[in-house]
Amino acid sequence: MISTLLLLLSLSPVSAAPVSRDDPEQADTRKSSISTAAGSAVVVTANPLASKAALNVLASGGHAVDALVAAQAVLAVAEPQSSGLGGGGFLLHWDARRQALEVFDGRETAPERSRSDDLLKPSGDPLSYRAATRNPDAIGIPGTVALLWEAHQQLGQRPWSSTLQPAIRLAREGFLPSPRLRSSVALAQRLGATHNLAFQQLYLPGGKPLPAGRLFRNPALARTLETLAQQGGRAFYEGPLAQRIQRGVNALTVQAPNFKGWSANDLASYAVVRRSPLCRVLMKHRVCTVPPPSSGGLAVLQTLALLEATGGFNDPDNPQSWRDLALAESWADADRLYWVHDPIDGSVPTQGLLNPSYVQARAQAMQASPGRLPQPGLPPGLKRFPFGRPGPGPELGTSHVTIVDGAGNIASYTTTVETVFGSRNLVEGMVMNNQLTDFDWRPVVGGLAVANRRRPGRRPVSSMAPTIVFKANQPVLALGSPGGKRIPHYISRVLLAALQWAEPPARSVGLPLLSPRGDTLVIEKDPPLPWPINPNQLNVPGRKLRSQTLGSGIGLLQRIGDRWHGAADPRREGTALALP
Repeated sequence: MISTLLLLLSLSPVSAAPVSRDDPEQADTRKSSISTAAGSAVVVTANPLASKAALNVLASGGHAVDALVAAQAVLAVAEPQSSGLGGGGFLLHWDARRQALEVFDGRETAPERSRSDDLLKPSGDPLSYRAATRNPDAIGIPGTVALLWEAHQQLGQRPWSSTLQPAIRLAREGFLPSPRLRSSVALAQRLGATHNLAFQQLYLPGGKPLPAGRLFRNPALARTLETLAQQGGRAFYEGPLAQRIQRGVNALTVQAPNFKGWSANDLASYAVVRRSPLCRVLMKHRVCTVPPPSSGGLAVLQTLALLEATGGFNDPDNPQSWRDLALAESWADADRLYWVHDPIDGSVPTQGLLNPSYVQARAQAMQASPGRLPQPGLPPGLKRFPFGRPGPGPELGTSHVTIVDGAGNIASYTTTVETVFGSRNLVEGMVMNNQLTDFDWRPVVGGLAVANRRRPGRRPVSSMAPTIVFKANQPVLALGSPGGKRIPHYISRVLLAALQWAEPPARSVGLPLLSPRGDTLVIEKDPPLPWPINPNQLNVPGRKLRSQTLGSGIGLLQRIGDRWHGAADPRREGTALALP
């Protein structure tokens, strides 16, 4: 238990700081109710059109992966500000027949002409955030289509072409843009979109964001999807479509003369990496998530392990439980931001960072000095800190899909293009990511190379953390969330509510969120469900409190009895749908 001294702290009012105008998660249109559904098969996505497409696939006898392909394709059309064919992601898949859990890593990679200083000025200082997000050097080789294609080839039961038809129809025939899509376009305009004429013409006709009540069409994206439907997923990486994508990206040298472009090999050599999940027994359940290059999964497991070590998390009505959660998240962040990198450059010490003795020592240090800003620890077996200390860096955007089919197969899938509309560059109707901003912009700090530095072929560290929880070797809960570096904070709080506080799915999703960052603890302003405590009681010495909206997009599935129950985050346009 953290020192009782914390309970005696004076309670100063929480400051309501203005929300960053650069945060894509603040383009949310909040719903008045939490969408829930229960049945034999359930779909939860951040967009009702994607949820409907996925459920229709399940209703026709499709596998969870078939439904996932349909959902992602529709999201590329209807929620392009968050994900799409020009991005990447991670899939955590449970195969009910084989009783097997597997990770599909479709994270973007750095092109072979990449240099560690690509996002630095000649002076060696980083580019401004806005300049970096639209820079062609920020565009990674997309992995989304490769991930979907490989998963479908292994697991799909419906024809690939049929799963893409709902998205093709929407792109060709049009749909009414949602309030969140329209507000996201306005945000993209503030970030800067004049660098790409195609983006302006499509999303800012006449220089103004998409009007309400008018059908929105994307014929170029429809043609791209039709090609993929006819020729398969490899057409994105080899052949005429791949050549057009390469030419489209390389044409961006017009706006960035120093951009070296993609080589002919960049797309052709892209490969999905199949990885073993990262699992730990926590809170009387086996919690499984994705390993590096995601740092989010490690942070979730370490946060829960720190909470178990403190023992002070059992009561949601006690401010101490929430303080413990915030501190655990902060200390887990210190480790993951320092140690995690692309495993191609050597193993990440995940086992050491989750070692019970190491976790216990970190918990004791956290309890002894709650006001201290945490630093990375030295896990067992290591005698020195080999890397430079990275800066905080930006990481924003993303969407999440959670699906269980009638046979019990589960897809927990987090997908992203990074900043709102990625780089705000369109190629073949697709929003191209700016995912390479997730590398540390300074490759060397204090004379030491930073672990997560940019190099050819590497995958930048991510915070995405699709998760599946098991009891008696069977899945009982699946979830994930967007939110950039806040993703593990959101998932940890939901898991705490579901597993320890025994909250039903809607309350697990709707209860307030909090997120530490440096010396500031951000607490959710106007959450879907009220705070069970006075948030002013979350003061910790040396930390500032800031109140703002938090744009998660949690998609939760939970097994209760013989039915699956889904809950969609009302902080977005999330929708849960089910088959009987």
